[in-house]
Amino acid sequence: MLIEPNKPTLGLRLIALFEAAKGALGLALGIELYRFAGNHMDPLIEWCVRWLRLPDGGHSPHFIVEMVTHPGSLGLGMWTLLTVPYAALRFAEAYGLWLARRWGEWLTLVGAALYVPFEIYALTIGVSALKVVLLVLNLVFVVYLAMVLRATRRKRAVAAALARPAPEKWDSNATKG
Repeated sequence: MLIEPNKPTLGLRLIALFEAAKGALGLALGIELYRFAGNHMDPLIEWCVRWLRLPDGGHSPHFIVEMVTHPGSLGLGMWTLLTVPYAALRFAEAYGLWLARRWGEWLTLVGAALYVPFEIYALTIGVSALKVVLLVLNLVFVVYLAMVLRATRRKRAVAAALARPAPEKWDSNATKG
């Protein structure tokens, strides 16, 4: 794989767009939750539960309905405020990947790898196409970013060494005169 340090590849740009989209979606969700917090939203929540194919007997749909319909009791404001740092992190990852910065690659790699155990756990509870796609996509991101970091590690070290001025050597003949 031919990858140059600090030169974005198509893969890095696609992942950057995906991360930016997740940040925008998270921020939009937080804004909408906050905006509609006082309204009765059972039909909207029920539609989301059906669309996402969440289990009807599970606790998460009920928790979501309760959080939206009674925001004061469950701290909806705190949940919506958490969307801001989530979106900021996603936008930072997207920026770092778009410009092929090493910190952006590491940040995204660690962030994506942290989700893998939770996605595997979610699959042990119940298998769905969405869960499988998310796990596979996340694993592809992790493997690709690891390959990028590995491919550019030596090239970055060589470039850094060439950029530093060579230390001056002591010349014993120059001091004899």
